[in-house]
Amino acid sequence: MSQRQRREATGTTHPTGKPGSAVMWRGKRFGLPAPQDYPLDAIEAEEQGQTLTALRLILGEDQYATFRELAKTTGDADDFSKAIMRELGKGNR
Repeated sequence: MSQRQRREATGTTHPTGKPGSAVMWRGKRFGLPAPQDYPLDAIEAEEQGQTLTALRLILGEDQYATFRELAKTTGDADDFSKAIMRELGKGNR
């Protein structure tokens, strides 16, 4: 089953209500917009090396606050990033 089919079957959406994907990390579900729906400000922040700013813009303030409650180190942030990349089908499985 493709990720698109899985999202359609499960009704997975980002908090904005747009279709996207979700990642479970440390017992919490984080909704993600489809990559084509990422805010341009997030892409610019990533290009400028502002990874956490980009993440905040993609997740939204509420989900980012949840992420920050769980992530205390750069290793935690790296682990979260890997979980997202796996969900997007771009990381090593």
